[in-house]
Amino acid sequence: MLKARKKALDADLVVVNHHLFLADLAIKETGFGELIPEADVFIFDEAHQLPDIASQYFGQSVSSRQIQELAKDIEIGYRTEAKDMRQLQKVAEKLVQTSSDMRITLGEPGFRGNWREALNSPSIKRDVERLLETLDFAVDVLKLALGRSQLLDAAFERANLIKGRIDRVCDVSITGYSYWFDTTPRHFSLHITPLSVADKFHEQIEMKQGSWIFTSATLAVGEDFGHFTSRLGLTPSQQFSLPSPFDYQTQARLCVPRYLPEPNSPGMAEKLVRLLGPVIEQNQGRCFFLCTSHSMMRELGERFRETLTVPVLMQGETSKQKTLAEFMELGNALLVATGAFWEGIDVRGDALSCVIIDKLPFTAPDDPLLKARIEDCQLKGGEPFAQVQLPDAVITLKQGVGRLIRDKTDRGALIICDNRLVTRDYGGIFLASLPSIPRTRDLNIIKDFLSQQK
Repeated sequence: MLKARKKALDADLVVVNHHLFLADLAIKETGFGELIPEADVFIFDEAHQLPDIASQYFGQSVSSRQIQELAKDIEIGYRTEAKDMRQLQKVAEKLVQTSSDMRITLGEPGFRGNWREALNSPSIKRDVERLLETLDFAVDVLKLALGRSQLLDAAFERANLIKGRIDRVCDVSITGYSYWFDTTPRHFSLHITPLSVADKFHEQIEMKQGSWIFTSATLAVGEDFGHFTSRLGLTPSQQFSLPSPFDYQTQARLCVPRYLPEPNSPGMAEKLVRLLGPVIEQNQGRCFFLCTSHSMMRELGERFRETLTVPVLMQGETSKQKTLAEFMELGNALLVATGAFWEGIDVRGDALSCVIIDKLPFTAPDDPLLKARIEDCQLKGGEPFAQVQLPDAVITLKQGVGRLIRDKTDRGALIICDNRLVTRDYGGIFLASLPSIPRTRDLNIIKDFLSQQK
């Protein structure tokens, strides 16, 4: 780390990702120095991601993984440098046991829940109390071992830190934050996330001086940058959109097919397979099917495998990189995917000539972060749908659409399977934010356009 820091200090140009930049801001806030040197110009690409990433860094989280790593270090300290302190082994066992019990109580893996609501459950409350009692026990025992081993001294500090974080996450009375938890098969994490990072981010800009440049293909909703700038507390001296270098009039077609069922209606996946299977087959795969949920992705993937002759890849069956490499190598595959493939994927040329989106990407209404942002917007007298849900969905859709045309020679079709684009007033806001692609409701026109591919 010291070597990297020295290199950065001597460099004219430093390239870091958003996470490292924001980690640096968070470290500076605690007074522990800095990772990244000062600069005259700060340029952020894919800047639309910044508000959500900044929220993570200006918030706090604690996980069962940290508790179990603490237990592992206490066990090592006991076996190597404090063999006479049998209590240390007992502490390590209790930490593993109480965090594992709480993981089971929190339910299914892959779940994001509202921590405020979860704490109303007597069983979760009981497990939190047991975990805090165990951490108190750990602090008391580690205090007796202070000075005997660097490992155990560090464990004493960590036990205090973890206990402090759990106390903070359980004080759900403080407003302006989202309190949420998530689960994996073996672990859980508890989080508090500030609903607005505008003040904090604005403060950093004021402190750092220099020029700040934010770029992305998806910063504006229509021609309005307000959604992005308000979330980061920016008052830009200049803001503008540059025209695309692509000729969408000749390179692309957009279809919202006729005869679509309403979104979320029963049997939706089956109808989409029946409707779009022939298009994908005729195009010899070369298609991304981007879904807004994991359940739709799995159902579509399984059904397409039963009905199509082209290979069907599904996100999550191997790593993102391997899945993408296989898609490129096959040259005639359908990839059914969700979140991770909506942005940051660059497939040029003939390997990808059709992008299908199952529905407009509104965040699930039970998502705890969204819920908290909606409540916050209501408290301020705002209109949550227009100010929170709609702009977020427009920006996500623009990202998904951006997978199609990646080069001046690319040609392809975009199919969005959501009637609301044409039946609801807000459909016009989505369409106005997309490139000016000729539109049709007739899938046969799309088939003809794709068959003219060179």
